Amino acid sequence: MKYTNKLNLKIKLIAIIYGAICHSTFFFAGLSMLWVLYNGFTVSFGYFDFPFNIIFNFFLLMQFPILHSFLLTTTGRRILRLFSPKNFGKTLETTNYATIASIQLLLLFLLWSPSSIIFYDLKYPNNILNSLLFIISWVLLSISSLQAGYQVQTGSLGWTSMFFLRKPIFPPMPTKGLFKLIRHPIYFSFCLVLWTPPTMTLDLFLVALIYTFYCFLAPKFKEKRFIRIYGEAFLEYKQITPYFFPKNIFNFLKKP
Repeated sequence: MKYTNKLNLKIKLIAIIYGAICHSTFFFAGLSMLWVLYNGFTVSFGYFDFPFNIIFNFFLLMQFPILHSFLLTTTGRRILRLFSPKNFGKTLETTNYATIASIQLLLLFLLWSPSSIIFYDLKYPNNILNSLLFIISWVLLSISSLQAGYQVQTGSLGWTSMFFLRKPIFPPMPTKGLFKLIRHPIYFSFCLVLWTPPTMTLDLFLVALIYTFYCFLAPKFKEKRFIRIYGEAFLEYKQITPYFFPKNIFNFLKKP
């Protein structure tokens, strides 16, 4: 009995450590993303000069979508399990995934080398509209992430399941809230976040342009995974819900 209690206590402590690392990196990644985007990548800490700034920035730009997508594959998920204690690989998948994604975002936003090429830099009171749109975009991103299943999005599903010594229980297929309007509100909201800051530089323009293409194309691969998981339920949802752009917001408001 004492051995079992000690083992359980050790497992809980390890779970808490994983959770602390996951949520601290998640918090700082979100804060860095908000601040750097709002200032159009003019406040990043990268120091490379031409031509190394182009090479390094390109690496920072591409490492997120490539690794982020790869880790969702079967091979990628096996790699995620390598960062977990023995017997808890599958349990901590979502926690490890969220932690790595947060580290990737920190690298992108903090280590980017600014070009100092500014298209426009709106100051008060001319920046009020853009600032308001930027805030609304973040609100939409937060709401859609919550409606998709905050435990998966934040990585808490993995470490809390380990803490309570249970298998992860994934949320049902999201179809309510903003998911009644379009099938991928998280990606759509992220695009809005990229294009609404009051300061637009060459750096932000390139990031926004490339990541907008990624946000539009990446869900197509995600939907293939959803078809395998949810089957006919997702196909029915797909038939009645637009892919990326809302068609009729009034129908969205009327639906229960």
